[in-house]
Amino acid sequence: MSIHARIFAIADLHLGSDANRTMDKFGDIWINHPEKIAENARRLVGTDDILLLPGDLSWAKRRSQAMEDLAYIAALPGFKVCIKGNHDFWWESDKPIAYPGLSNPPLIFEDDNGRVIGIAGTRGWNAPQPGEPKALHDEALIGRERERLNRMLDRIRSCPLKIAMLHYPPHPFISDLRDAGVQAVVYGHVHANSLPADEILALNGDSLEGIRCYCVACDRIDMTPLEIPLQG
Repeated sequence: MSIHARIFAIADLHLGSDANRTMDKFGDIWINHPEKIAENARRLVGTDDILLLPGDLSWAKRRSQAMEDLAYIAALPGFKVCIKGNHDFWWESDKPIAYPGLSNPPLIFEDDNGRVIGIAGTRGWNAPQPGEPKALHDEALIGRERERLNRMLDRIRSCPLKIAMLHYPPHPFISDLRDAGVQAVVYGHVHANSLPADEILALNGDSLEGIRCYCVACDRIDMTPLEIPLQG
């Protein structure tokens, strides 16, 4: 598939059409946030651009409740690529999103400059904390997510340019991403009021073992899709 040379990303839309739920209690930036996201996306994202959406799309509990939210996302400009977040309970694991106008990784594109771009992605998980009661559980989940990620990375291994989508921060998977030659990672989950503190995260294109990392949780980027620069 051929595209223009621009890729945008925004995560944690937390839409709640059928769930009758808003994010207003988390601060003024969340008031009418779906309208803000749509307006900014229409202003910035072109029809032939790629829009990456790394998880936490809808508060719906069941797929039937997510339909209005999925329609909203599908109506955003660009070619939409989605992965599951930890709050996407309506989305059965390992199943495609299966909604018109929405796609899943792995995907391979060719841009206007003839560059071949591969996109891989999975939800991810928090890094296990030694000694905590959940450490073994977290280790198991990390192992499962690593297997999923590496299956996708194998699918895009021949691409000169590689982007990975994760919902959680990429730290537990950074060696896998580095070994696969991934240049950039987009992720969400870490909201503006979240801990851990910013200084121990790679947020704004900061390099983590040579990989540029972008946190695109929507309240961190002012409800505005962030353009991810392509290098190479």
